[in-house]
Amino acid sequence: MYNEYHSLARHILELDLGTYLEFGCGDGGFLKYVLDLNDSFKSVTAVDINPESIQNARTTLEAFEVDFIVQEKLPLGLGEKQFTTITLSNTLHHLKDKPAVLAELKRLIKPTGLIIITEMISNDLTETEQVYCDFHALRAETDRLNGIHHETTLSATEVLKLIDENELHIKKKEILLNDKIVDRDVNEISEMEAIIDVLVRGEIERPEFENLAIKALGIKERLKQFGIKRPRQIYLETDT
Repeated sequence: MYNEYHSLARHILELDLGTYLEFGCGDGGFLKYVLDLNDSFKSVTAVDINPESIQNARTTLEAFEVDFIVQEKLPLGLGEKQFTTITLSNTLHHLKDKPAVLAELKRLIKPTGLIIITEMISNDLTETEQVYCDFHALRAETDRLNGIHHETTLSATEVLKLIDENELHIKKKEILLNDKIVDRDVNEISEMEAIIDVLVRGEIERPEFENLAIKALGIKERLKQFGIKRPRQIYLETDT
């Protein structure tokens, strides 16, 4: 996934990771991408709310020494101002209380450290990016039906407003374009259609099922017409 954003590697290579915390590590994909590119880390800590995600991340990151933490509530059981680098990759739209999380990360970052945020955005999209954004909205809706906090894709303006309101200072900003060449690969389209079908079938007993099925049909039609790729992302390096 992250290899599709060629300019992201340039930013990662320039970092002095030091003591490094990934907040919302998920399955460990972004963290592995960073560690494969940049070996300037002295220690690595990965936090996620979901035990299953942490278990998947352990497998993804088995080649690295990582301290994994499963924790639902803040504050984290970590000392103040101990991290050189903190990253959040496509995590903001999963956070119910974003100000509380950002306040906690500000507590943990060293005075000279960086809090780095990458977040896919919903504005100025190509047709292929919009297909992914619509798919993401469908997945987020099914998550919410199952009690999981999952928002639709934020705009760049919403992300920047959040950063400003929580008094983080932007040192570097770039919109990262997805460099994947879309060829409407038949196998990729079939795989995405199967994923969409599984999402919707899981809600067949709910009153929302018919509406979800209509949305899914529209996404699959646009998928065949345009193909799909992940949207552009905003990349921010911030400090306190």
